[in-house]
Amino acid sequence: MSNNYLIAINKPQNWTSSDVVIKVRNLLSKALGEKVKIGHMGTLDPMATGVLLLGINKATRLFDYMLSKDKRYIGTLTFGTSTDTLDATGKVVETSSLPTLDSIKKVLPNFKGEISQIPPKYSALKINGQKAYDLARKGTKFEIAPRKVKIYNLELVDYSTNKDALDWVKLDVKCSSGTYIRTLFTDIAQSANVCGNMSMLNRIELANVKLENSTSIEKFEQNPLDYFINPLDVIKNLMNVYELNDSEFYDVQRGVGIKLDFNQEILAMTYNNELKFIAKNIDGIYKSQTNLE
Repeated sequence: MSNNYLIAINKPQNWTSSDVVIKVRNLLSKALGEKVKIGHMGTLDPMATGVLLLGINKATRLFDYMLSKDKRYIGTLTFGTSTDTLDATGKVVETSSLPTLDSIKKVLPNFKGEISQIPPKYSALKINGQKAYDLARKGTKFEIAPRKVKIYNLELVDYSTNKDALDWVKLDVKCSSGTYIRTLFTDIAQSANVCGNMSMLNRIELANVKLENSTSIEKFEQNPLDYFINPLDVIKNLMNVYELNDSEFYDVQRGVGIKLDFNQEILAMTYNNELKFIAKNIDGIYKSQTNLE
């Protein structure tokens, strides 16, 4: 197999996604004796933990096919305060009384299915070429248009009460790409007429890569060559896979499309059981769109 691997890191709290990339790149380059290119998929905020998927060399070209896939989180929504960042790291901008458990249970079903949400201003979303959080920190006034996202599952898994007052709830969320959990939690609190912010977030699944398939920075540092993930093991769960014969491989490699009896928009192509191409279907002719050669 080539050096086009994936690595799943369980990102620690207070690390940026870029911090993880730099650390892993340095460790891996030293272990392999050669400089490697690494990118990350699905940015996690510094306060968040969980699955951060890294691509080595040409494996980063697969991210476009994975980013649109569903994600799953475990997060804590703490009541009584709202912040400018919508999470526990921000400045408190409003306070309220605490809700009851019944009031939160009553509103949760309203957030299942397709919903509309406005991404937070403290986010990496680009506004006229600039990151929203840079504009927010400068005090620049701007608006972000609402967007449609899908919440496939929203389950209450834990909570803390003091008499009738609900301090926090822990929620299991499975959602589409583009969903902001901070916004979701804030909207849940507001729908119950109280303030709230996200005080913990752990991503437990990304593009079918689960938390248990991830490794800590500490373990990776000890044995950086032990945690490679074959990208085919991930891609085959996201799309159909076709094994090329010798002549087909030669044709696809030189840019010629091949006719196949698949009714799929995109198709993963392997040769000798190694992922080589992602091909696009144009009227039944599959031509390489992404080359991992």
